[in-house]
Amino acid sequence: MFTQESPHQEKSNLQFCHDLVTDRLSFTIYVSFPPSAPSSNIDAWSAALTGLHDWKKVDFEALDASSLQALQNIEVHEKIFIHAFLRLSQVFFTLVRLPVFDLPVIQKFSKTDSSLGKYQLDILVPATQGIALHVYKKILSVALDVCAWIMKYPATLPNKKHVFDTVEQKLIQPLMPFVPAGKSTIPTLRVACELGIPFLHIGLGIYQLGWGSQAVILDRSTTLRDSAIGVRLTQSKVSTANVLKMAGLPAPVHISVSTVQQASTAAEQIGFPVVVKPIDQERGEGVTVDIRDNETLKTAFFSACDKTPSRKVLVERQVAGVCHRIFIVGKQLLYAVKRLPISVQGDGVKSIEQLVVDHAAAQTLIAPWLREEAQTLDDLARATLAKANLTEDSVPLPGTWVPLRPIESTAWGGIDEDVTIHIHPENVSAAVTAAALFGLHTAGVDMISADITQPWYENGAVINEVNFAPLLGGAEISRSYLPAFFAHIMHGDGRIPIEYVDQLEAAKKRQESLKIKGLRCFITTPYQTFDATGNLLALPFDGLKQRCMALIYRSEVDAIVLAP
Repeated sequence: MFTQESPHQEKSNLQFCHDLVTDRLSFTIYVSFPPSAPSSNIDAWSAALTGLHDWKKVDFEALDASSLQALQNIEVHEKIFIHAFLRLSQVFFTLVRLPVFDLPVIQKFSKTDSSLGKYQLDILVPATQGIALHVYKKILSVALDVCAWIMKYPATLPNKKHVFDTVEQKLIQPLMPFVPAGKSTIPTLRVACELGIPFLHIGLGIYQLGWGSQAVILDRSTTLRDSAIGVRLTQSKVSTANVLKMAGLPAPVHISVSTVQQASTAAEQIGFPVVVKPIDQERGEGVTVDIRDNETLKTAFFSACDKTPSRKVLVERQVAGVCHRIFIVGKQLLYAVKRLPISVQGDGVKSIEQLVVDHAAAQTLIAPWLREEAQTLDDLARATLAKANLTEDSVPLPGTWVPLRPIESTAWGGIDEDVTIHIHPENVSAAVTAAALFGLHTAGVDMISADITQPWYENGAVINEVNFAPLLGGAEISRSYLPAFFAHIMHGDGRIPIEYVDQLEAAKKRQESLKIKGLRCFITTPYQTFDATGNLLALPFDGLKQRCMALIYRSEVDAIVLAP
């Protein structure tokens, strides 16, 4: 059930207003503690499931003061169990893309005569509006079951696989459809939380960050400042290239084809080597590069056709170089990365095959949500190695990266190298212009260049794509630029003044003083709301919280004064 605190006289206005706009869900959990597990076993499970090693600590720095107080009189292994349950719950919330970044708060912990367990644990969890209650209950239930299981069994490979499969089958697969969000959602909201920026879910995985006139509507990495027309244009590779070309920017040269014969004619016209790709797909699906003859072209054509319902394919002139993602926000460069293919790093001792095998073995020891992208030694990898005069038996020099794919793609994965301080200003300018052509405030502009430190017009670089809602926060480099991203899209923490006074007359006086400062201040009581000019604002409900929330969603509100 939802909990809502009543304001007390001694509570500060700041705390009162914070509680007013924050929903929390209260849950009662019944617990029976399993036997104490060895600390080495606990450490292994903690590392495998969370990437942390702190479950056996008895001081539990991550717990808030009230939670520590509630647990002060129980045994150490019982504290470890509760801490593990809270930590797993928080991890599982974010796994299904619910923005819960702190451990649940313990309200009460006590013995009980219930047949459901020997102890009763009452906790509070931040609520995300529009998400069904059963989602929260299921997450907590699975976390409790997993926690009880791992305290009984050692962290062997078969046991880990059992737990990983349980989480996938009982949690991720059934619950993900109920939590709309993109890959950028959790990383961006996590940093917003760290920066003290409040956020509210308004539906479809879209969040409002901040309040009133300071608010920004965020969908993954994009905002309301991005043009719907521009988005539509960028979803077509042909339209994107045409717009870039008409504006005098370096665009790919390609021809749209529907048959093998057309593809062959297009390749002859453009000149080998060529790239073949589906006309309307993303993630690098169905892309074949470095095509130098008609036989390879035929295979690539059908591979691309299989990835697109339209059965239309692009035959494109191959450009020398590597793809670089240039992330633009508000006509400025946020960061730029060189996107290298997924690779293995040599140590001077092991063969490429052994490096791949060892990497795969290491990844099986940790949960799927903590794993790095898979390195695959298949026919494509062997062909890629052959072009570098290598085989799977070759032993790379220490620190040498050996590509297992011809290019980086979202489908295959890759390695990012930060080139923000190295990119030539002319390439940044081209990316800024490209984003502006499509009316995109936020864009991921992909430039293929042999040397990003040189201007595009000197080395034949092209802008391969302009991406709406580019992935943000997916890798370490990208995550490091998230605070700067928020500095570009909003002012400070996005909050507006919200104050509580004891009388309506005092509220009106405060409104006048804020008006002198240039703020459009609204007043609300549980039953009446006044706009910035003092006129009554009709709202279809009563209650201080509902009326305050209604004002928080409105862009014309600079400040709110609450009165009884």
